[in-house]
Amino acid sequence: MRVAALCAAVITVLAAAVPAQAQAGCVWRPTDLPLPETAPSGTLSAASPDGRYFAGQVEEGVLLLWHDRQLIELPGTESAWRVAGVNGSGHVVAIDDVGSFVHRDGAKQYLPVPEGRKAYVRDVNEAGDVLGYLDGGNTTIVWKAADPGTYELIQTANAVAIDEEGRIAFRNGVIRSADGTQVQIAGHPAVQIEKFQSGRVIGRVDRAFNKLREWTPEGAVVRDYVMNPSSPIGINRDGMLASGYFSSGNRYGAWQGSTFVGDVGSSQNLHVVGVTDTGLLAGYRQWRAEDNFWGPSTWACS
Repeated sequence: MRVAALCAAVITVLAAAVPAQAQAGCVWRPTDLPLPETAPSGTLSAASPDGRYFAGQVEEGVLLLWHDRQLIELPGTESAWRVAGVNGSGHVVAIDDVGSFVHRDGAKQYLPVPEGRKAYVRDVNEAGDVLGYLDGGNTTIVWKAADPGTYELIQTANAVAIDEEGRIAFRNGVIRSADGTQVQIAGHPAVQIEKFQSGRVIGRVDRAFNKLREWTPEGAVVRDYVMNPSSPIGINRDGMLASGYFSSGNRYGAWQGSTFVGDVGSSQNLHVVGVTDTGLLAGYRQWRAEDNFWGPSTWACS
């Protein structure tokens, strides 16, 4: 199965030394990341906030980690389904036929789950805490890095992401702190959180697909975006938003605040999966159209 079919909605944009805030009129220029010499194709599925680590996969093969753009193959991960996240320490969370695992410090470690259950990882924060959900989808599970071998179960469905303070955003518009206290973002329950990144919350209002809203983690409204339609990819600490949108076809673009700062390209030949605090986008693109060869890339504003 070709990479394009496996990951039709994933891309990340990244680059070395770029300004944290994109400027109006950006031209997003790609820089490709290396693949193993024998790899037929590969994807990039996750980026650390600081832009130093990227994680992806050889087509139907081993997981890959790029540290400062240098390739590292992760042994024992050949049967992985997908990468769910990577943090600034190079901890990669993923899923395979056995279960969910974290690859850190050169070793693969499966995450414990209740007997008879299976868990699916969704995110990892800078502290190394891992967020996931149990089969059935109604129970969130958190593995704390400070307390390995244990887990916490939360009886709320559809967790989106976990931040450095241990706060968890749920799709229904609730943000739960590590101590169990919760806030409902403005507009709850007629909202739908899509992304929780770098202290910023992005979601839909009345589940409309042509309007996005940003909130603070405390639930206050920051701004509205109007796109046609919108599929948010990520937002960095300086408010640069990467999103899918429609303009003579499905495309990817970037916004600084509410200002459009440049088109990245068509979803037919690239997929953006993330944005870093250094102002980079990351993902994968079609390196060679003649043989449908896809490879990992980052994009920088110029």
